[in-house]
Amino acid sequence: MAEERTLLVGVDLCEDMSQITCFNTVTYEPESVCVNGNIEKYMIPTILFYRRDTAEWRFGEEAFAWNREQDGVLIKGLVSKASQTASVTVAGHEYQPWELLEYFLKGVLGLLKAEYPNNTIRRLVVTVKEKNILLIQNIYSAVQSLGISRLRTNVQSHEQCFVNYAMNQPKELHVNDVVLFDYDEKGLVYYQLSINRRTEPNTVLIKKRDFSETLSYEMLQEDPTRENIAYLFESIALNVLHRQIVSTIYVTGIGFEGNWCKDALKRLCVGRRVFAGQNLYAKGAGYAARDAVGEGKLKDYLYLGEETLPVNIYVPLFIDGREQMYPLVSAGTAWYNANNSVSFIPDQETEVQLKVEYVIGQQEEQHFISMDGLRNSNRTTRLELSLEFLDVHTCMVRINDRGFGELFPSSNRVWEKIIEIKGNRDTKET
Repeated sequence: MAEERTLLVGVDLCEDMSQITCFNTVTYEPESVCVNGNIEKYMIPTILFYRRDTAEWRFGEEAFAWNREQDGVLIKGLVSKASQTASVTVAGHEYQPWELLEYFLKGVLGLLKAEYPNNTIRRLVVTVKEKNILLIQNIYSAVQSLGISRLRTNVQSHEQCFVNYAMNQPKELHVNDVVLFDYDEKGLVYYQLSINRRTEPNTVLIKKRDFSETLSYEMLQEDPTRENIAYLFESIALNVLHRQIVSTIYVTGIGFEGNWCKDALKRLCVGRRVFAGQNLYAKGAGYAARDAVGEGKLKDYLYLGEETLPVNIYVPLFIDGREQMYPLVSAGTAWYNANNSVSFIPDQETEVQLKVEYVIGQQEEQHFISMDGLRNSNRTTRLELSLEFLDVHTCMVRINDRGFGELFPSSNRVWEKIIEIKGNRDTKET
């Protein structure tokens, strides 16, 4: 039976534990994919084991088991290693960081085969906690090596997946602001999601506060009774929620495991809904996979976070005999996913115009890239215009002369210009 490319998959890739979700076509919700059919086991240790005598790789719990029974090497810190350029030595062999990610993701994605033996991945979204361009690039390299093209893959932050998750819940859960407390091995972090319903589309903004110095993970280990930790958490929560109109509170992270915060959460429930769980980001990645194929619910909302672009960028081109504004970048795209290019044949033009449109405040900017020294370009050359974002505020525009066949070879000329993008906080709503 031929395999069908239908699966919408989310992977939460973390330093200690990872998870995978897949959309259920009956419930139309992302559901955790369990390990070995155990419905209570969906947390996967982010580790690998290399067996010396057979050169075999194992991941997750099986890696721990093999480490106890076989001669080999246990590899931890895969996310940290993939956030750096250095190669990794395993049993005398050098591996690039993306290769280790490939072995791990191969095992994680292989869990899908048990439940969906005749289906393959239509869209994959991987979510990570930290924004690191090297990590993002290594994830793409690992996934491509597994045969999943770049066009079918996306990488998102935990913050963005929180937005995906919260905004895909019933409307009554996000009528007002939505709050997330994330307590992991790096400490407590607070997110507050607000929706500006006066803009079209409605804009979703996130306010973030880091309480990791006030409530660290080490403090949890040092307080066996958890009484002081519970008091401290409730004090922080009451302080940040004071005079805030909040519909829903979510809590996630290994720091919240156990019942130590049960009474505090009950008291926070007054006038609000409170949910606790460990698969929020993985499910948020699953919702993002659905949105990416045009079957999601977020078309009426635009998320503008620290890493997303607040602009649409267009270039005027003649298409099918008439001038059109060709979209190169859409607002709400993470800057590291926004690189794009287009080829065109100029008709005696000596400059290219770009329109930058800010979605908040409705401001527009016109930018011109002069092509000094371009030969008589009366439809005898092909130009490639590419956008490369160096960060959320900096766009490198590059135009390459690609020539036009053997009669008109490329001059190898390149024209470049930097466009500065104002941040979300630098634009004003009118």
